[in-house]
Amino acid sequence: MNKLLRNYVFNFGMGFLLIAASGCAPLIVGAAVGAGSMAYAKGDLEKNLEYPVENVHSAALEGLKDLGVFVKADALNRHSANISGEFDDGKKIQIHITALTERSSKLVIRVGILGNEPKSRMILNAVLNKL
Repeated sequence: MNKLLRNYVFNFGMGFLLIAASGCAPLIVGAAVGAGSMAYAKGDLEKNLEYPVENVHSAALEGLKDLGVFVKADALNRHSANISGEFDDGKKIQIHITALTERSSKLVIRVGILGNEPKSRMILNAVLNKL
């Protein structure tokens, strides 16, 4: 029985290494991320999306434009994006987009220093409408 258990563990480990070496591990892990999860904590509104960083970034810029937000800074690279802006009332906003996998990303929105959940949700809805 002990030898049988060792064989199972060895085969499982080898199978995992084959998957990881082929580049499919992020896709398998990404399936477990949970695309629909959303949370508001400590002033940040966070949502995992089934879209790559570039798509979420474009949707965020279009959504902010529709809301009349003045974009002060915008940075995009392959694995992340950052947008800083300001509402007409002077409230500052920060949007951070981080790649979770090749096809999914995490969107984090903060309005003001301490956070503003209604305005954060308004921005999130504007972004989702553009995706």
